[in-house]
Amino acid sequence: MPRYAFWLVMCAFLLVGCGGNEATTSSSSAPASTTVPVAGSATALEAVTAWLDALSIGRYRLADDTVVTDQFVLVLAVESYSVEFYDDLMADGVDPSVSTTFWESFEAGVRGFTGADITEVDVVGERRFTAYGRDFAEVEGQSPRGDLTIVSIRGDDETWRVDLLATFGPSFAPLFNLWVDRLPADVVHPVEDLKRQLPSLQVARDRVQPGSDARADLDGLLSRLGG
Repeated sequence: MPRYAFWLVMCAFLLVGCGGNEATTSSSSAPASTTVPVAGSATALEAVTAWLDALSIGRYRLADDTVVTDQFVLVLAVESYSVEFYDDLMADGVDPSVSTTFWESFEAGVRGFTGADITEVDVVGERRFTAYGRDFAEVEGQSPRGDLTIVSIRGDDETWRVDLLATFGPSFAPLFNLWVDRLPADVVHPVEDLKRQLPSLQVARDRVQPGSDARADLDGLLSRLGG
């Protein structure tokens, strides 16, 4: 089972607070309280708050429901570079043990990088924007070690979920580049599924510094996907 050690690297990008695409923006502040939903949320703020709340109380299956499902499956499979594992996840869903391992690694990464617990993150506001034909929002949070920016996306059902690829794309890109390069020529469905996430990957690219290694990795992935 993958150990998801790359979360230690991802936490660095979580705390960067890079600027996003500036087109068609709006902003709002955090509500007084939220509850954890079993599906998408009415606002980006609620989606991110629900995600953090679910993680903070160890309700990892609820955390699964607050992120983009297709992205979650891709992220779970990519470190193993296993098409079989990916196909199993697509066919049978995410096993609770896999979900638990993933999110526990994430929380350990936050503690290891920041010295803070996930429960110390306070969501304070959002900035919505439209990019690449989709509606996104940068949700701002605060922790004792600095500000956090988590990207959420509005789905076709008009609900919001945490966008793992737009938020953590700089760290996922090297893994996906290797995966795409290693796939047998007759295996195309993981790449086609990844192509459906192009808007999120393009937002991730726009949020990192031009000329950086992270930008080069994302440009390389987008080139491989034809985006």
